[in-house]
Amino acid sequence: MFKKIAITCLLATIAFAQEGRLAFSAYDEAAGRHHPYTYDLETNDLREVSIPVEADCGDLALIYDGSRVAVELTVDGEELLYVRPTRTGEVAAHRAPFPGAEPSWIAYTTLCYTIDGDLWHWNGVTDPLEWQPNVGHSPVHRDWVNVYYIRKYEEDSNAVAHLNVNEAVETLIYWTPGRYDDLDMSPDGSRLALAWAGEDYGIFIINLDSSVETEIARSENALRYPSFSPDGEWVAYYDAGAGTVMAAPVGDGDPVKLYDLGGRDCRGLDWGPTPEDW
Repeated sequence: MFKKIAITCLLATIAFAQEGRLAFSAYDEAAGRHHPYTYDLETNDLREVSIPVEADCGDLALIYDGSRVAVELTVDGEELLYVRPTRTGEVAAHRAPFPGAEPSWIAYTTLCYTIDGDLWHWNGVTDPLEWQPNVGHSPVHRDWVNVYYIRKYEEDSNAVAHLNVNEAVETLIYWTPGRYDDLDMSPDGSRLALAWAGEDYGIFIINLDSSVETEIARSENALRYPSFSPDGEWVAYYDAGAGTVMAAPVGDGDPVKLYDLGGRDCRGLDWGPTPEDW
């Protein structure tokens, strides 16, 4: 009786992780560069995101309903961003490549990104505007007032910093020996997911209200690009040793495999919902 219940719960937990869609940039050996893709976890539908120029693709970010993706491009050594609709037949909200890197969304129509460490934003209609100077790297947003990012702390380490935009006050909220590489904000704005590198590699969750840290994955191989699931209960990440996209539950449980990249290199990952008319 008890064994059957345990097995049923495990299967339900694994199935629950297989919802929404992934966006990632993976290396294409024939082309000699990284291409952006979207992958639906329920239908196993893999699609390449069309890019109008020959470019090496890096980080990317899905908008909150999954209908648009911002892709970081490198063209002749210059960092550019390209915003592309992902729904079938949609042509709105397209923008040709423009300077920028490290994309993230703060609202349905507002893309935030960096240029040489300064934070910019674009609302989908007007021209991009510079917002905040010198914010480090990998910025994510709790709301319009609170920005979190990675800041150099000491010679061999860095820290997670918080900036109150209204008060222009920066606070270092978390640091530890080693190096933080990537950040993501939970959908409800209560937690950060971090990729950490030291003697080995880990994915951690930080509760912003209590500052409690929880490790959800560890490996001898690099773990990168943590991304919360749309419901905030899982965190996807790229396991460089296995060449796979994994997902670890925020609570108890073991990581599960979401997608096998076949050992290909990955330079960006995000997890969002699938639009109904995708």
